[in-house]
Amino acid sequence: MISPLIERAARRASQADAVLKTDESTILEVVGGELVRATTSTSQGTNLRVIVEGRPGVAGSVGDDPEELLQRAITSAALGEPTVLSLPFQTTLPVVVTHMPRASAATISELATFCYLVRDRLSAERADLRMILERSVGSVRVANTRGVDASYDVSLVSLLVEACRVRDGRRIAIEARLCGADLPALSDVEQLVAMLRQRLAWAERDATTPPGRQRVLFLPSALPALLLPVEQALAGKAALGGDSPLARRRGMRAYSEAVTLSDDPLVDGRPGSRPIDDEGVPSRMLTLVRAGQVEGLIYDLETASRVGATPTGHGRRSTFGKPQPACSNLVLESGASSWEELLRAVGDGVVLERISQPQPSQVAGGTFALPAALAWGVADGVITGLLPELTIAGNAHDLLNRVVALGRDCLWVGSRCAPALVVDGASVF
Repeated sequence: MISPLIERAARRASQADAVLKTDESTILEVVGGELVRATTSTSQGTNLRVIVEGRPGVAGSVGDDPEELLQRAITSAALGEPTVLSLPFQTTLPVVVTHMPRASAATISELATFCYLVRDRLSAERADLRMILERSVGSVRVANTRGVDASYDVSLVSLLVEACRVRDGRRIAIEARLCGADLPALSDVEQLVAMLRQRLAWAERDATTPPGRQRVLFLPSALPALLLPVEQALAGKAALGGDSPLARRRGMRAYSEAVTLSDDPLVDGRPGSRPIDDEGVPSRMLTLVRAGQVEGLIYDLETASRVGATPTGHGRRSTFGKPQPACSNLVLESGASSWEELLRAVGDGVVLERISQPQPSQVAGGTFALPAALAWGVADGVITGLLPELTIAGNAHDLLNRVVALGRDCLWVGSRCAPALVVDGASVF
């Protein structure tokens, strides 16, 4: 559909671009060691943007009628605000792995093998297991009226394992995840199993911690509480709207010198990896924060145009709606501390494993108060056991300026790669 769509748009608009995304997802659910669900679904969506008399219009469709989609985009342009927008020209794209044939070709039986492997390795742990494995295979094609016509295939395999116990009337749920373009490596499965065993052992004991401000070790699975506000504050859209506390701090130190943060779509085989963004801008690694100093923001074409900046290749488009700036793979550089050194840095405090609810969509200011779904007590640098329900509160930008220690081992959680880190002064109640 995309070629006739661009050809038609070129005759009726000064500029136009489109992205076509396809996906086939297979989901397996294993409960109590048995496969209870296996489903496959497909989807396809096209997003079109046109510039007519200096006004952008956007429309989306899951169908195959280019004329109908074009007409709706042109109608939308009549209501658009005047925008100076310059679409990119065709150029050489970087090479990055986004698709693994082995993952795409795996049968349901082969996919289920990974769930059964985890089941067998945890059979002695007296835990109720629930596993969800999802394999997604698709493609992305981006084209515009300036000659860009690029496509790439995508594969993604994610495995969620939930190990549950009920103790003293409390349901304790330990989670672990793997995600990448290929089937999980056996070494990664063994690491996942070892982590679950360790947490189940910790959960055999109860711990307490006094309310108040104290040191908290954020594990990678809990870091969205700190990193999501930074992502939003570094987006050009937030800066343009005056919602970002970092907008006027480029070239200035905003965080601890231990914090170096980059966005890297060129990491092979990760969920956000891509050679080109959804607006036709080639991908590149971008340092956002270096040693605590803000170096750059992320822009799509429109926000870059509005502030007079260079597009960074971070335009993301869904089937419906206009492009938005968004990170690809967010990478927090590791530090030098071992696990034992991180716990010693906590002293008497909290290890936060997982928050129980997502943050609201607008969190660029950084203030949060989030219930902990899973947290561990620490006394004299030693894990003492499972903490009762508690809430962690603070301001992400402030806490990232008070980093006490940064782990040397990084873990991928979805499209974020980060080590554990210890901050001083988070509120616990």
